Amino acid sequence: MPEEEIQEAQPKKKKGIMGLLMPILIPLVVSLAVSVGVVMFLGNNTQPQTKQSEQATTAAAIPIKAVVIQPGTYQTFMLKGGKEVAVIDSLSFKVGSDQCRSLIAEKNDEIMDALMLIFLSKERTEINTPAGIELLKKQIKNAVNEITGFVGEKEKQGVIDVYLYIKAVSSVQ
Repeated sequence: MPEEEIQEAQPKKKKGIMGLLMPILIPLVVSLAVSVGVVMFLGNNTQPQTKQSEQATTAAAIPIKAVVIQPGTYQTFMLKGGKEVAVIDSLSFKVGSDQCRSLIAEKNDEIMDALMLIFLSKERTEINTPAGIELLKKQIKNAVNEITGFVGEKEKQGVIDVYLYIKAVSSVQ
């Protein structure tokens, strides 16, 4: 009988050791698997080169102001027929790059010539309506982008928006 008691006691010890290890091993394995899963799911802290360059590009795309006609300096443009003029108080652009702003300053004469041609094709009734003014702004934007070379894919770095203040349209005698 004492032998039977020894044999029964030994399996109890094995169950006791396994019983102690199992509550420790199971949470350890589960927490290790969850940690690996979280790291794989969230990824690492470093960004690939393409994402960094995209962020640099978007940071460079902050709109910049370029002024062609300073506020308060009235510039007149003859309208179609030569009997009326538009008095422009100010004309400025929101541009997508410093390069475009500097090209606008360099090519001011060409831009003023293009503006003259655009206004010469307009009648008073065309620039007295909101739709007419929007069309005028679009034509100015396209002309300046062509002059500065910001067309096609580079258009986002060129003129983004046109700010035009027409003071008056007057008859010339």
